[in-house]
Amino acid sequence: MLQFNVLGPLAAVTGSGQLALGPFKQQVLLAVLLCRPDSVVPVDRLVDALWSEDPPRSAGKNLQVYVHHLRRALAHEGHEVDARLLHQRPGYRLAVDPRSIDMVRFEQGIDMARRAAAESDAVRVDQLIREAMSLWRGRPFGGMEGVAPLDAEAARLDERRLTGLEVWFTARLRLGLHHEVLDEVEPLLAEHPFREQFRAQHMRALCGVGRQNDALIAYDETRRLFSLELGLEPGAVLQQLQREILEGGPAAAGGPAAVMVPRQGATAVREPEPMAPAVQLPPGLPDFTGRTRELDALLPEVEAHAGPTASWRVTVVTGPPGVGKSTLAVAAGHAAAEAYPGGVHHVDLLDGRGLPRTPAEALADLLQQLGEPAELLPPDLPGLVRRYRARFVLRVPALLILDNAVCEAQVRPLLPSAPPVHTVVTSCSRLAGLDGSEVLELGPFGEHDALELLRRITGADVVDAEPEAARRIARFCGGLPLALRIAGARLAPRRFWPLTKLADHVESSCGLDWFTVGDVDLRRSLRRGYDSLTGEDWSRLQLLDLGRDFTFMDAWLRLGGEPADAAQTLNRLCDAHALTSVRPLGPDGTCLFRLGAFVPDLAREQAPPPREAVPLGCPVTAVCAGPPSDR
Repeated sequence: MLQFNVLGPLAAVTGSGQLALGPFKQQVLLAVLLCRPDSVVPVDRLVDALWSEDPPRSAGKNLQVYVHHLRRALAHEGHEVDARLLHQRPGYRLAVDPRSIDMVRFEQGIDMARRAAAESDAVRVDQLIREAMSLWRGRPFGGMEGVAPLDAEAARLDERRLTGLEVWFTARLRLGLHHEVLDEVEPLLAEHPFREQFRAQHMRALCGVGRQNDALIAYDETRRLFSLELGLEPGAVLQQLQREILEGGPAAAGGPAAVMVPRQGATAVREPEPMAPAVQLPPGLPDFTGRTRELDALLPEVEAHAGPTASWRVTVVTGPPGVGKSTLAVAAGHAAAEAYPGGVHHVDLLDGRGLPRTPAEALADLLQQLGEPAELLPPDLPGLVRRYRARFVLRVPALLILDNAVCEAQVRPLLPSAPPVHTVVTSCSRLAGLDGSEVLELGPFGEHDALELLRRITGADVVDAEPEAARRIARFCGGLPLALRIAGARLAPRRFWPLTKLADHVESSCGLDWFTVGDVDLRRSLRRGYDSLTGEDWSRLQLLDLGRDFTFMDAWLRLGGEPADAAQTLNRLCDAHALTSVRPLGPDGTCLFRLGAFVPDLAREQAPPPREAVPLGCPVTAVCAGPPSDR
C-alpha cells in the first residue's frame, strides 16, 4: 500500500521502495493536496502555493502539466492505484485513504491520547503518544520552506507535537518516570523558553529525582527571564508549584497537579476529590420575570418556583479609559474576599501586548486557576465551556472578575452557570448586550479625591504647601486616576522643587507626551480604550472641540446633516465615553456635553483637521428639547 510521509521531507513509499515524485513544484502540488486529503483544493489556492503572488500567464496550463506528471508518478509500477488525482470543480482532489498519510495518523494518535488523559489512563497515554512521536522525522515538509501554506501547516503540526509532548510528560510523571522526563524536557526548554508547561514539568521532574533546591532555582531563573524578556510574572500554575515545593506539598515529591490513574498496573497518586453535580446550562437571568404558571406546568416536580431567584449577578463596571475600573474591581475583590468562601478569581481579557484574548484563551486560564492541568484541557471552545461548567459548580458564594472586556461575545462563555457567583466585568464599553447585567458607571475624580491621590503619591506636605499649583496639575489630569498616578510618580522624585514651576511646565508641555513613566503610557492606554472609534468619529470629535461644554444645537450646527444623525453620533460617542453629558441647563431637560479628558489631544493626533460645518463665531440661539436618549 502506498504511504505518504510529510512529517519530515516529503516521501511516497511503497512496499518496494520510494517513488520518484518529480521536480520541486510537482512535489509542492502533492504536499498541498495532502494537507487536505480526499477534499477539493481550488485551483487558485494551488496556483498561489506554486507561484506565490507572481504566477506566470501560463500558470493554469503549467498546473495541468504538473497534475498529469503527478498522476503518472502515483501510478507506481502499474499496480493498483492507491491514490488518484481527480479533477473536480473548482479544483483537484487527491482521492486517498487519510490513514495512509503519517500526518493524519499522528494527529489521530494525539487526539486519542488526550481522551485517554481525560479518563486518567496514564499507561494508554504513554503508549499512544510514543507511537505518534515515532512518526516524526523532522520539520514537516522539510526542504519546502518558503511555501506559505506549507509553512503554516508545518507550524500547526509542530504546535500539536509540543502539546502532545506536554500530555506525554504529565502521564510519564504520574507513572514515576522522572529521570526520563528530565532528559527529554531540558533540551525542549532551550528551544521553547517561554512554554510554561514545560517549565512546570521540568520542576516536577527535578523534585521527583530529589532535587527540590534545583527546582526552586529553576523557578527563579524562569521568573527573571519572563520579567526581562516579557515584562511578566510566571503564570498561576508555576507560582502554585513553587508554593507547593516550599510548603512540602505533593509537588515537592514530584507528584502531579491532578489525578491520572492508569487502568492497569500503576498506583493512583491520590484519590480524586468529590465534585458537585455538574450544571451544563448557560447562565440564568437574574431578572427573569413571570411565567410562574408555565414553570409549574413545565416542571411540576420542582416546588417553590415563585420563590427567590438563584443569585446570579453580573455587574459591568464601565467608564472612560484610565478612570480606574480595574483598580476598583481588584480593590473590591480584596476587601470582600472573606465574604466569598468559594474563592475570588481574576481573568485579564487582554494579553501582554494589550490585544483582546479569545474566549478560549481566557477559559483555559480560568480553568487552570480552578486546578485543571493545561495539557489536559480540550482544544476547542465548546469543549472548554463544557469542562468549565462541569468544574465551576460551587454552592457557596464566589467572585469572578473579568477584566478589560472588549465585547459581549468575549464575556458570555465565561459567565458561570451555577449560582451563587457574582461576576464583575470591567470594560470601556457598557456591554449592553449582556442580558440582566447591572451597570456601574465610573466618572473622573472630583477635585477632593484627585488632590488626595496626589497627596498619597507625592506626600501631603508637598501638596499642602502649594495647594493652588496642585489643583492646576489635578485639573490638567482631567480627574483621570491613571493620569494623576503618572503625574504623581513624576513629581515624587522632585518633591523639593517648587510645585508652581512644575505646574507651569505641565501646562506648557506637549500634552500627552508628558504622561509616561516607566512602562506606563497614558496615550497607549487611551488609544486602546477608544479602539472602537473610527477615523470618522475622531474627525467629528475635532469638530466638537469648542474649548467649552456645548449643547445639542451647538453639536448639530458643527456636524451638519439631519438632527437625527447628529443625535445618533452623540449617542455613539457617549457610549464610547469619548463624550459625557453633564448637568441640565433648565426645566426643559436640555443638557450640556463635554469631551472626555485628553480626547481633544487624541482627536488631533488621530484625524486630519476637519472642515467646519459652520464658522467658529456663528451665534447659536436655539436649544434642543432634550438630550439624546441613553441606551
